[in-house]
Amino acid sequence: GVPDYDAIMPDTVYLNRGGAGFDDVTFDGGFGHLQKGHGVAFGDLDNDGDQDVFHQLGGAYPFDGFGNALFENPGPARTWVVLRLRGVAANRSAIGARIEVRASSAEGTRSVHTTVGSGGSFGGSSLQAEIGLGDSQSIDSISIHWPGSGLTETFPAPIATNTFYAVTEGEGRLRPLDLPRILLRGTDDTAARPQERDQR
Repeated sequence: GVPDYDAIMPDTVYLNRGGAGFDDVTFDGGFGHLQKGHGVAFGDLDNDGDQDVFHQLGGAYPFDGFGNALFENPGPARTWVVLRLRGVAANRSAIGARIEVRASSAEGTRSVHTTVGSGGSFGGSSLQAEIGLGDSQSIDSISIHWPGSGLTETFPAPIATNTFYAVTEGEGRLRPLDLPRILLRGTDDTAARPQERDQR
C-alpha cells in the first residue's frame, strides 16, 4: 500500500495448495478490505494457538482516521505448540534462534522448522514461536539452536501438544505456561484454557 489519501487497493489472500498452486481465498476468509494498507502482523492474540492477523490501514497522515483491522482466526482445531524463548548468552528476545519440532501423525514423522524474528519492516509479527503441527498426534522432540552462543538444546518426549512453553537458554527445560484465553469478539468463554503441565 501507499499512504496517499486517494490510494485504494484491495487486499488479496492466497491459500497454498500443497505446492501445486494457489487459491484466492480473500472473501472466503473474510479478508476483503478496500483501503490503503501499510503493514500486516501475524500473532496469536487470543492465546488459542493459531495466528490472528492485524492489518494497519490508516493513520499515515494527520486526519487519516481510517480504522485498522483485526482478523481473528476461527480456524479448525489442529495441533500446535507455542514457545516463548529468552536468551541469556544470546540476545534476550532470542531473535535468530532456529527451532526444529519433530512430530508424529498417522502418516509418519515430520520436522517443522522456524526462526524467531519479527518477519519484516512493515508489520512486526510476534516474537514467540507459534508453530502449527497440522494433524500431528504427538511431539517427539524440540531442538533450539541459540544465536550468538551456538548452544543447541534438545528436549525429548514426552512434550504436551497445544501448550505454551517458556524456554530460557541453558536452563534445560520447557516450562509450561497457563495463559487465559482472551475474548476478541465475544468468543465463547467456556473454551478451556491450556492446562498447566510440568515438563521435566
